[in-house]
Amino acid sequence: MAEMTARVSGFFGRMPRWVYVVIALALAIAFPLLEQFGLMQTLWLRLGTRVLVYVLLAVGLNLVLGETGLLHLGYVAFFAVGAYTTAILSSPRFGIQWNFWVIVALAMGLSMLFGFLIAVPTLRLRGDYLAIVTLAFGEITRMTLNNWETLTNGPGGIPGIYPPNIFGWTVDSPLEFFYVLLVAVVIVIYLLGNVKDSRIGRAWNALREDEIAAHHSGVRPMRAKMLAVVMSSGIAGLAGAIFAYYQQFINPTYFLFMQSTIVVCMVVLGGMGSIPGAVLGAVVLDATPEVIRQAFTTWLPGAFGRDFLPGVQSALQTDFDRYRMAIFGLVIVLMVIFRPEGLLPNKLWKREVHEEDPRELEKTHQHLFDFEEGKQDLEV
Repeated sequence: MAEMTARVSGFFGRMPRWVYVVIALALAIAFPLLEQFGLMQTLWLRLGTRVLVYVLLAVGLNLVLGETGLLHLGYVAFFAVGAYTTAILSSPRFGIQWNFWVIVALAMGLSMLFGFLIAVPTLRLRGDYLAIVTLAFGEITRMTLNNWETLTNGPGGIPGIYPPNIFGWTVDSPLEFFYVLLVAVVIVIYLLGNVKDSRIGRAWNALREDEIAAHHSGVRPMRAKMLAVVMSSGIAGLAGAIFAYYQQFINPTYFLFMQSTIVVCMVVLGGMGSIPGAVLGAVVLDATPEVIRQAFTTWLPGAFGRDFLPGVQSALQTDFDRYRMAIFGLVIVLMVIFRPEGLLPNKLWKREVHEEDPRELEKTHQHLFDFEEGKQDLEV
């Protein structure tokens, strides 16, 4: 059995990376067509569209958290900037409807500008201090959106966002938004993959490992960190713009601190520093709760009768959000214990997680001897 497992693992390990990319892309393209042929409910198509929004957010945050090693807990603020830019410039609130491409460019540009303004005073901080400051920035942004009623309509939000018009094609259905988001995800991943393999990507990784050593090797820490934060902010702004078009309504409750936490969990679950890992982490964490809900409220009762675990069914139907966060916590704890490198880890990160420091290894093999008897008594 072990030999067969090793053979299968070796076979998949020898396959070129482009084969996996083609398979994943083919599955993503075919997924919405299942709904068109009546093979799945519209619920799953809407879930797939939301998952793609989280994929954009996860690969964007991976630039900061995975590549550069900066713990950013206010990432949802840039998502909010992109969404509100779209809502203000393409809704009945101000009676205007700007061109889709102009709005997307402005959403990304304003998000990048916010990222730059926040990065200037905060990037000199490290670790917990940086996390606390960015967390505060995210909450300040949400509270500003909640209280600036003349512009954002406060808690009432902005309804009636006009659907985008892309080269004369009005995008107004979940199927069409799915493909728009899929194209955006493919373009972003392609560009980030090239950046990751360039000198810029190596500079980010050097900063993550040892900022002092990277600085003395010729890397300019502030410039490299700034670039990572600004690019990451732009991706979040793009996700926010498309999300606002898709929802046709936004308010500050979409941009709670918990959303930043969920995206961080997606990056950690998939594997920090790994673009495929960030994609898989987003898919697993966003889709798993709905799969669990459907399994216990629809599939299993349909197979075993309506009396199958009625208490679980009612709990998942009425109070599922509370249990969803418990599921998130359990998954992350199990991953940290049994697979700290993530589901699809970056090779360098995986090696670092499992590699032992030779100096520490030597210490653990020190022997304590009983000098009177001249023999080994204890190995620590």
